[in-house]
Amino acid sequence: MDKYLHSKWTTINKISGWRHFEVRSVFKNQQKIELFPVCDKNINIIVCINEIKDRKKWLPGWKEIL
Repeated sequence: MDKYLHSKWTTINKISGWRHFEVRSVFKNQQKIELFPVCDKNINIIVCINEIKDRKKWLPGWKEIL
């Protein structure tokens, strides 16, 4: 689970108008991570680990989606 801390992710569908996120916190007991968009550190989203592994929703790293 610690491998997710500070990792970068790209969402296929924009969330709150943003696509590129970084992991701020890892909640091991809940199997969730907290992410923030790199362009607006005031927004936080919580995602289940299983959802972040779904390549139809998230891609590892910062990718350009056209």
